[in-house]
This record gives sequence, C-alpha cells and structure tokens, in this order.
Amino acid sequence: MSISDRPVFDDRSVPLTTRRLGRYEITGRIAVGGMATVYLARLEATGGFAREFALKVVHPHLATEEGFRQRFYRESRLASRVRHENVVATIDAGEDKGYCFLVLELIDGTTLRQLMVHRERPFAAIEAAFIVAEVARGLYALHTATDGEGHPLEIVHRDLSPHNVMLDQSGRPVLIDLGLAKADQNPNMTQVGVMCGKLPYMSPEQARLEALDARSDVFALGTVLFELCTGHLPFGETHTTTTLERLQRCDTEEILAGLRKLSVPRWLSDIIVGCLRLDPADRFPTALDLADALTQELVRSGHSSAELKARLADVVREAMPEVGVVSPVEVTPPTVEGSTGRSLRWMGLGALVAVLAFGGLYAATNLLSTKGTKSSAEPSVFESASVVPERPPDQAAKPEIPPEPEEEIPPEPPPREEPPPEPAAETGEAVLDTGTDGEGTTGGDAPRRIRRKPKPKKDGPKLREDNPYAR
Repeated sequence: MSISDRPVFDDRSVPLTTRRLGRYEITGRIAVGGMATVYLARLEATGGFAREFALKVVHPHLATEEGFRQRFYRESRLASRVRHENVVATIDAGEDKGYCFLVLELIDGTTLRQLMVHRERPFAAIEAAFIVAEVARGLYALHTATDGEGHPLEIVHRDLSPHNVMLDQSGRPVLIDLGLAKADQNPNMTQVGVMCGKLPYMSPEQARLEALDARSDVFALGTVLFELCTGHLPFGETHTTTTLERLQRCDTEEILAGLRKLSVPRWLSDIIVGCLRLDPADRFPTALDLADALTQELVRSGHSSAELKARLADVVREAMPEVGVVSPVEVTPPTVEGSTGRSLRWMGLGALVAVLAFGGLYAATNLLSTKGTKSSAEPSVFESASVVPERPPDQAAKPEIPPEPEEEIPPEPPPREEPPPEPAAETGEAVLDTGTDGEGTTGGDAPRRIRRKPKPKKDGPKLREDNPYAR
C-alpha cells in the first residue's frame, strides 16, 4: 500500500480549527508525540505542481517558550546542512498562526523496529550488514556537515536505534531522527548532568555523561547491527542499572561468545566487536570506515548493493499490508492534552515513515510491540529519549495501551493486595530527567536528575597506533 493508495479522509465529524500552515494544506494526522504532532500536508503551486510532505508541528505550549524555539530553529538549521540519500531531507521550517513547524521528506516505507516485529525473526547477516553500511554512510554525512562558511559542525547524533531508521519501498535505508543531534560549537544548549538517549543503545562514555565525538555513534550503530542480526541487544533491553553495569564493562569476549552461540558469521562478529570496544580509540575511527568494512565483506561474499536493496524492498512490500493499515485520523492543530505516553492512531505505513527527522515519534511502534518482539519504550519529538517523556502525575495522560508495570506511574495506586511499585532508587532503574532544552526522560516513581562531574573534553580524538580499524 503506497501513499497514493490511501483512502480519502472523512473529516465531517472532526472539528478542524485550521487546515493550512504557511503554504501547506493539512490533509491528515500521522502521529502525536510529547513535543509535536506530525501531519500529512500537501503543497500545490501553479502549473499543476503538487507534492505531499510530513509537517511536524510543535505543541503550542512549547512554541511559546523562547528557549525551546531557539533550539527548534537551531536544529532545523543543522538538519538543513545534511544532504545525503540515506538521511531524510528537511525541506522547510517556519511559523504561522503561532505554530512552529518543520517540513520533511515523506518516505514510503517502514521502520526497522516495525519490520523486526512483523518478521518475528532477525535479519539475515548480509541484510543487516547492508542496512548498517548504508546508514553509516548517512551518519558520516551528518558527522562531516559544515556550516555556511565551511567550518565543521562536529555533529554527534546520540540516539541511533532501529526506531529511527527506515526502509522505503525501494529498499533504501534512511536515517530519520536527528532529535538529539548536537554540534560541539553550542555547549550551552545541553544541560550538564542530564542523560539523554536510550540506555541500551548508548556508548559507555555517553552513559557516563562525558564529552562525545563521532565514535560514540559508531558504538551505537554497532549495537543496532548486533540487534538486527540476533534479535537481542548486547547489554540488556531495559533502562536499569543492570544494563548500565554491563555497558560499562563492555566485555568483548562475552559479546563474541554470544554472537557465536547465535551463529553470526565470524566476519560480521569481528566488525560488531570493532564497534563495541570500550575505549573509543579502539573502535572504527569513523562511520565511513565501518561502512567500507561492511561493504568489502559483502562484495567478497558475492552480494551486490542492487541485489540486497531489491531483497529488502520485497521485505518492506510484504510487510505493508499488515503494518501499513490505513485508518481515518483526526486533523487538528496540536494540543497539549493527551500528548504524552499515548499510543498513536496513524495513517498508514507510507505516511508514518515520513516522519521523524527531529525527534522520536516512535510511539507508532508501540502498536506493534505486543506481537512478540520486546522493544524500548518510544519517546517523542525533539526529546528522542529512551522512553515516553514524563509529566507530573496530575498532568500525565493515561495511555491507550498500558506501559510495562515498571514504567507505569498511576495518579493514585488502586487497592491491590501486592505492594505498590518500589521507588526507582530501590529498584535500581535508571531515571533520567528532562533538561531545559526539552530532552528526554524515563519512567520512575519520581523523576530525578542523574548528575555527574563533567570531565574536561579532550583536544580531539586520539587513535591508538595499533587500532586495526583505523585506515
């Protein structure tokens, strides 16, 4: 089912306040997150020109905050500097009727997370290698982006996961989420001591709240590669101290043993371990080095990019009748109520895939998570955090699909025989707090900050001379 095949919406029963922002006519709602709503939008011009886009609209209560608006426009500028076929295109940004919005490329496909849930099995080794090689090339374009004067922006993504990588119907992998991307020239935009991202995919240095460079993203991409070809995460699938402890050990012998047990080819196991070294100096120096290593092995095994792309296109098309179901959606301006922790009513695969260049509107995958593949809870727009962003109990909206018990924070505990959930400090769950720039949180009985003494940033990445992954 492609975008052009979707049915016309019947909006007669839906109260619409506006159908137009700037030049764009809103025709449907794709997804809702804690920070923004994504709409399907259409642009028409003279001469019969017409094209559809994804319109990401910041919730009004956030759009009025000057600090948030500053970050919104800064990140839109960063995204506009990245031009690569494996990174979703940011087309436009603007304000109208009091709303800040981004205009994004509309991609006809599905997320890696959705495909993993649909298939109920890992990807083949050559499929996983091709996907990650293509994403790594897009990531390298992000890392090497420059400003208008040609100066490196030194952007680090900080939140790579299967939730924010898509495959379109041609089999093209696309990095769609730049929500936590940071340029080193703007240290004041990040609150020191606040952990952002999804813990199971973080690098050890990110979990320690240290200064990051591109090799942190290489580590995260290695975690994604591990998961794609095994169906498991190397350090744990929960946001707990157990996962954190395993991440800080980063035992590569244990990782290799696990890969052998799961029958992952040795060539791919070696590349995965080359990403997941504890010391950044021992990893692939750049995402391009990782991409080249994977491509060389694919060529050596006799598989071409065209063949693998066609193979993945078949996978996407096979999944679309199930994960691409289209349902009528409400077309309204974004509202505050019910935006946090809510399962999505979304328009179908083609529109959903459009999404998400700035943050994690991953909640759509919650609709699929009950099928058997355990996944991290999905966050929302600018704050691509590990789980759905928290609010105080009296403001939090009750989700349509209940979260896991350890993340549920009911306003009043109902009468039960078993004791109420223990505080996060007693359960050992890592509880993350929202920074002033709108970044992510995770669930617990009461949000609290995780503070660390910031370590001085090194002058630059230093590669060990004996690093076998350095070119």
